Amino acid sequence: MLPKYWRYRFINETGQLMTYNDGAAIEVRTSPWKLTSGAKVDGTVIVDDMGFGAGQTIADDGETEGDVNDDTSNLYLGATGVFTVTHDLDAALGQCRLYFEGCDDNSTWPSDASDFVITDLIQVCVLDIDNSGVDKSRRKNFVL
Repeated sequence: MLPKYWRYRFINETGQLMTYNDGAAIEVRTSPWKLTSGAKVDGTVIVDDMGFGAGQTIADDGETEGDVNDDTSNLYLGATGVFTVTHDLDAALGQCRLYFEGCDDNSTWPSDASDFVITDLIQVCVLDIDNSGVDKSRRKNFVL
């Protein structure tokens, strides 16, 4: 079951800065689901750009977090999704990683701890980025 509140965290491990205005982009599309009267019911698709928009940059080894999703009334059990990244520099070589973070009160997030390490979270998806893929999107499906 998904936690009451959840969000994604992204880390850029490509060795290069990502700049939105130069063509870099992040998109996470999530379709939550639950069982109702024994049948699978899909929720509304959630689209998250991880707060990465016009004028934004993400440094190498830099992190950003997505929007908080409130699951206190829908009570979804899980979700399927697609993680898409476009990198803007031909020197990029490494990975972009997506992590899942949850909490029960929308205030005590693991990433707020003073000793937080991103690998303490659940890794959802990894996209390999190489220097031959400049300005091309990489995409991968995932299941929560």
